Amino acid sequence: MLSRAATASLAFALALVAFGASPTAQKAKYLDKATFYDMESASNPAISPDGATVLFSRGYVDMTRDQNQSNLWVTDVAGQRLRQLTDGAWNDSAPVWSPDGKRIAFLSNRSGTTQLHVMWTDTRETLQLTRLERAPGGVVWSPDGKQIAFTGFVADETPILSVRLPPVPRGAQLARGAVIVDRPSWGADGSGPTTKGYTQVFSIDAAVGGTPRQITTGNFNHSAPSWSADGKSLYMSGIRKPDAEYLRGDSEIYVVNLATEAVTPLTDRDGPDGNPEVSPDGRWIAYSGYDQKKFTSHLSSLYLMDATGARKRLWVGGLPSSPSNVAWAPDGSGVYYSM
Repeated sequence: MLSRAATASLAFALALVAFGASPTAQKAKYLDKATFYDMESASNPAISPDGATVLFSRGYVDMTRDQNQSNLWVTDVAGQRLRQLTDGAWNDSAPVWSPDGKRIAFLSNRSGTTQLHVMWTDTRETLQLTRLERAPGGVVWSPDGKQIAFTGFVADETPILSVRLPPVPRGAQLARGAVIVDRPSWGADGSGPTTKGYTQVFSIDAAVGGTPRQITTGNFNHSAPSWSADGKSLYMSGIRKPDAEYLRGDSEIYVVNLATEAVTPLTDRDGPDGNPEVSPDGRWIAYSGYDQKKFTSHLSSLYLMDATGARKRLWVGGLPSSPSNVAWAPDGSGVYYSM
């Protein structure tokens, strides 16, 4: 496994070098303003299930539209066969292989808004699965390849005050209503006031799309969905507690039964637990987090527990930086992670 991962990483690096060098970049000794428009990027590398192909998103600057664009590319693990999968003045990103390696789920704004799409690798035909108001995220295939889980924003339209104004005459010009803020986090730098709502977990048919099924409910935010090995449950991270908005940094791992939609917490310590990753055999869950010590900054460690939330233990600690992008080896012998 180490050999395959190392080879794939090397192939990805070679691809970066191959299309990153341009005549302008070779001649220039220093970066200048014009260099910005020549710069390209590669992101979201994904190794195919058979370990033979590396899929990634290649970004560039579209000067005619004054926008950043990206398309999907693939290369073999030897870095000798670089091919473009999608082409167009749009953003194709976050590609994810289906379990059988025959399809690719990805995000694209080719329809005007960022939506979830699926591409068949043999014909390159694409299907738009979602038609949402806001971009989905956290895309993950079910083990049988029939469903795709993702996270999506659901606006909270519950009235703040239970006060109904009397009817007004037609054509009346009334003064603007008061702006009432009932939450600590109501705005963001660069975007101003934000829409009140919560991030929920959804699933959708991977073959025909349609209306997504909302898996989670309540005034809580959820992230990082991960399927159980039998496809009957979804693991996720969130803060499903009273006054959740005041409990930043105290997330837990939860599991939801898809048949009953019952949600069960698996962790309960003081400190964040997140990014659950289920082992291929479904027996173990790797996750990251730390014990809350109220430091200015904390470093996360890797933890392990069984699928019921029992036998929790520190797996890898004392790291120089927090681990991310945790992924199980196909044989379940361990995990890969980046720092």
